[in-house]
Amino acid sequence: MSRFVSRRQVGAYPRLPLKGTLDLTYRCGNNCRHCWLRLAPDAPVRAAELSLDEIRRVVGEARAMGCREWAISGGEPMLRPDFGEIFAAIVDLSSGYTLNTNGTLITPGIARLLRRKGTTLVALYGATAAVHDAVTRNPGSFAALERGIAYLQEAGAAFTVQIVPMKTNFADYDAMVRLAESWSPSWRVGATWLYLSASGDARRNRDILAERLDPVQVVGLDQAFAGSPGHSELEAVSGCAAPSAAKDGLYASCLAGRRDFHVDPYGGMSFCSFVKDPALRFDLRAMSFAEAWNERLPRLAEAVPPSKAYTDGCGACDLRADCKWCPVFAYLESRDHSARIDALCATARETRRVRAEWLGTHRRRFRIAGLSVDVEADLPITDDTFEPKFDLFRSAVNGPADIVLRHHFFLPDFESFDLGQEVFRKAPWAVFRKGTSWIYIMISPDASDRTVHRVMVFDDGHTRGHIYSPSDAPFRAGGLDSLALLPSDQLVLARALPAFGGAYIHAAGVEMDGQGLVFAGPSEAGKSTIVKLIGGRGRVLCDDRVIARKGPDGFRVHGTWNHGEIRSVSPDSAPLRGVFFLRQAAANRIDRIVDPKAVLADLLPRLVRPLVSADWWEQALSLAGDIVRDVPFYDLSFDKSGAIVEVLEGFLAGAE
Repeated sequence: MSRFVSRRQVGAYPRLPLKGTLDLTYRCGNNCRHCWLRLAPDAPVRAAELSLDEIRRVVGEARAMGCREWAISGGEPMLRPDFGEIFAAIVDLSSGYTLNTNGTLITPGIARLLRRKGTTLVALYGATAAVHDAVTRNPGSFAALERGIAYLQEAGAAFTVQIVPMKTNFADYDAMVRLAESWSPSWRVGATWLYLSASGDARRNRDILAERLDPVQVVGLDQAFAGSPGHSELEAVSGCAAPSAAKDGLYASCLAGRRDFHVDPYGGMSFCSFVKDPALRFDLRAMSFAEAWNERLPRLAEAVPPSKAYTDGCGACDLRADCKWCPVFAYLESRDHSARIDALCATARETRRVRAEWLGTHRRRFRIAGLSVDVEADLPITDDTFEPKFDLFRSAVNGPADIVLRHHFFLPDFESFDLGQEVFRKAPWAVFRKGTSWIYIMISPDASDRTVHRVMVFDDGHTRGHIYSPSDAPFRAGGLDSLALLPSDQLVLARALPAFGGAYIHAAGVEMDGQGLVFAGPSEAGKSTIVKLIGGRGRVLCDDRVIARKGPDGFRVHGTWNHGEIRSVSPDSAPLRGVFFLRQAAANRIDRIVDPKAVLADLLPRLVRPLVSADWWEQALSLAGDIVRDVPFYDLSFDKSGAIVEVLEGFLAGAE
């Protein structure tokens, strides 16, 4: 795969408001035990909710600045009599939408509206009326939900059932999963940890606390759902980030990467739907959307400096990577953005314990070019899962991995998500850019064949990837030739390597007399031939793909498992003594290339190119320039007599 994707295409990651969340109302006919927002249907504050015209203005102004996707929520958004008009006003200016609803107010007309491209999440609180209505405290809500589901099915509107687990319905969980699967091919689990009320109401908080699951239950659900068809990284494209270092405001890193925003029912805008501190919201009735986004929101980066309690507590805690803690949750819990949340500390400890146990059978670590690569899978990984050649690259687990690949054995319902901007399409891949994620869809060469063969979601640097395969049969059969379950791992490794000072090169690598020699050329240039000629007078690193990586002592050539004709591979490396461009000829000789432009003309085509974005290409060009300055390049003319080996030995001895 190779195509230049410009900064304009993927963004030099400009700060654009790409996705908005709009809560139409906090009023709801249900009165759920766990709800942190609910107001009564006839609450007087309904008069303060944004009007249809005001919503049209906000949506239009956001659209003008780049917003193409909206999430619509509440309360129950359909409680508004003008819901249909609001929905049309939003969706007409969007490429996709997400709608959260309890399903009780869906009518045949609304069901037809929801056939538009988007995602409708319908909440389920129990598998029976007794359990469901006990959660909603609204008799008849389960029957109304069933009716709404039937209308969606009759209209042919796709929807996802969202199971919301808590103490009252936890014993019903398995039955809820079965019911969800009978209603829709798509289901998911909602929040497994319940946050306290937006208003800080003591009575409501007691109700929520009584519904919180214990850490063992929370982690068990999270772990089980992570490998289920109801979960995929396609949903994980928000701007959320870990809180900043102590010297920054608590929300600095969150805002730095944010490309979404939230508007409450009264026109209050902030960067996150969980932000309920009035000091962190701005009134869109008093200012334009552009002013709020461009001027007001960035100032919030320093609005909440971390307290000593944070720097000495959560900010220094070694459990942070496994913890759900966030300053907005801390505010809801105690009205202190920096405060620790004991329940989340306990959950983090349980998460770490369970994950460590799980990784013992579901993870393998490999080492290539000095980088550690973890492969994780929803199924256990055995000694037979990958080809024996990978055993040479196996490594003990010590510290975090540089690259992590996680395998899932289902295809996510990606058609219900906005995949972002398409930046590449040529079989076998269609590639999309959304936020800081890269989404790869493996497609057929036949444009009329809509079969999807694999889905991959990577972070910006391609160091964290989730790979979705339609079946687990190949994985169970074992003997896999690629850690990524692809024809070659070079798509992943070549994309990640430049950030680590490395380049994936279409070349053979051999160690002779402790020195690394790289033989570069296109297919049929003679890479495997030269390796065979060298035979036992050198050690094969790989005959088709090698990695050149810069270290403290200069460049080294590293072996890879992506071999060609010769199956001998090695995880070892050697100081890079020279790069040789192969020229099959009647003579056997080595000629130094002194013109850097001539070197680059031959070297750059030998770099293995994944999807070529501007940042990757800049890193790769810089690295190629370093190689040309630090490593000598030669033309190597040779015949098949084997005489070239003596020439190479003389070269290494200093007789160039």
